[in-house]
Amino acid sequence: MNRRSALKNLSLVLGTTAIPDWAYQWNQQSIPTYQGPNTELLGDIVNAIIPETDSPGAKSIGAHLYIERMVKDCMGIEEQQAFQKGIQQINVLAKKNFQKDFGKLATKDQLSILTGLQNSTVAEDSQFFKRLKGLTLASYLSSEYFLTKHRNYTMAPGFFHGCVPVQ
Repeated sequence: MNRRSALKNLSLVLGTTAIPDWAYQWNQQSIPTYQGPNTELLGDIVNAIIPETDSPGAKSIGAHLYIERMVKDCMGIEEQQAFQKGIQQINVLAKKNFQKDFGKLATKDQLSILTGLQNSTVAEDSQFFKRLKGLTLASYLSSEYFLTKHRNYTMAPGFFHGCVPVQ
């Protein structure tokens, strides 16, 4: 086994487990305010990945804000720039293919762009979309809405009854 790739994979695993305190059972009010240059575009993209149905979509619960904060807090400068470049690339593709911004496209057109990125033969594009989709799912599944409404999450799963007669 190649020692460099093993160390790289180990650092990726260890790096993803060290997330900040605010990232557990988060909601829009608990995220420290930070808005990057592509906040609205990122909101439209995560809304295309997890759209609104009978439950709130990713944009409604603020997944795009969570993702931006995770990128800012947990990625290096080069990774942040590559992530922002990938988000802008989605808008460039939308303008090139449909002559509109990504947020103004019909749902099927948005999905065609995202599917094209996912199935791209260019490794950089498919890796970017894989990371974006993973962050979107992680943000939605760790949100206060999902944990309390769909997982019956309680802060302390058991109760201590100290004054109970011993039998």
